[in-house]
Amino acid sequence: MKVTSNSFQTSPMNSIDFGTLLTTIFVVVDDWYQKQVKKTTLLKPGVKARMSDSEIMTLALVMDYLPFPGETQKLCFIRGNYFEWFPNLLDQSQFNRRLRKLDGMLENLRRSWVEQLVGESEKYFLLDTKPLPVLGLKRDKRHSDFAANATPGWCAAREMRYFGYKLVMLSTWNGIPIAYDIVPARSR
Repeated sequence: MKVTSNSFQTSPMNSIDFGTLLTTIFVVVDDWYQKQVKKTTLLKPGVKARMSDSEIMTLALVMDYLPFPGETQKLCFIRGNYFEWFPNLLDQSQFNRRLRKLDGMLENLRRSWVEQLVGESEKYFLLDTKPLPVLGLKRDKRHSDFAANATPGWCAAREMRYFGYKLVMLSTWNGIPIAYDIVPARSR
């Protein structure tokens, strides 16, 4: 930053580069996997998987940080820029199948992180909701996929009527999510 008589010098904003983030998440995920899961899993018959469970979970977690709208673009970004780190990267359908099998394990990993971050000392929590509209209010909902469980709702913060769901989240004062659920918009 150039310093002039009318400006003041500030320190540059520090951020972690994507490669360091990827490495850090992999190490944490793999350490957790080796301690919590590896000992309890039985050997499965068939060909050994080329891509490890730790790699799959790492990519699933890291994809939240990539600025692309779809999973296809995110996997293409990894393949194009970090292929030497993931030489056995699966195609999208194989990746999704493996990730679905690891879904419960991924949730256990997240919960263990929350336990480490929060501990027993939290006494107060925050509960907040966010509207998730799925259809316009004037559209006929009888033939919609959402007709069975989505409902009309009102968001006071945005002064908005909508048809859909609410995201309900419980978090600590520090902003660490503890639990969440998606409920119909009119639920109490």
